[in-house]
Amino acid sequence: MKKSFYELCKDAGTDKVMHHGYHFFYPSFLEKLRNEKFTMLEIGYGSGESAKMWCEYFPYTSFFCIDIDTEAVHNERCRIIKADQSKKEDLQKITGKIGSAKLIIDDGSHNPRHQFDTFMYLFENLLEEGGIYIIEDIETNYWKPNAGLYGRFVGDFNLMKSISSFPDMINHEFSKIQNTLKISTVTYGQNCIIITKRTLEEQLYFGRKYRFEIFTS
Repeated sequence: MKKSFYELCKDAGTDKVMHHGYHFFYPSFLEKLRNEKFTMLEIGYGSGESAKMWCEYFPYTSFFCIDIDTEAVHNERCRIIKADQSKKEDLQKITGKIGSAKLIIDDGSHNPRHQFDTFMYLFENLLEEGGIYIIEDIETNYWKPNAGLYGRFVGDFNLMKSISSFPDMINHEFSKIQNTLKISTVTYGQNCIIITKRTLEEQLYFGRKYRFEIFTS
């Protein structure tokens, strides 16, 4: 019997369950992928606990990780690439190397500006149709601007406010706000946001004219 997400996280010593409680949300999105062969990317390597867990949770996955300080080969299925998520050229480099990914997790700098810019670029340019994008550690969006983490100030930018239009984008049929990112769903959990990308079937299905167009402005 396969170990659960919670058990594997606990074995690896990652704070994804020991502190954050992500086991309450992630399995609903990720459990269905456990027997699939796909590519995933996690931003932030640290001491490697998370990478160890993901490689066990997804036994057929090609796993890439980017870290601002580390370049290494974790194992035969896991490669860590040195890159800075705050630099667009580094995100472009990563996209060129990986090609596409079905799952992307941002556990990097936790800086709100970085979280937003990284999402906007990778969701459009790296995430596959039907893919899943997770932003962890959104707590910093509620900190004081002069609070510091990993040698950087949090600043005035707020991710939560900047993505507040996503529900209108999803409901573009009625709102008339273009869903240029092809967002399918947005789920808010404790200290995380889980965003899925529309499949081609969804894009075709919702690319229709609203039947009650006469009632919208």
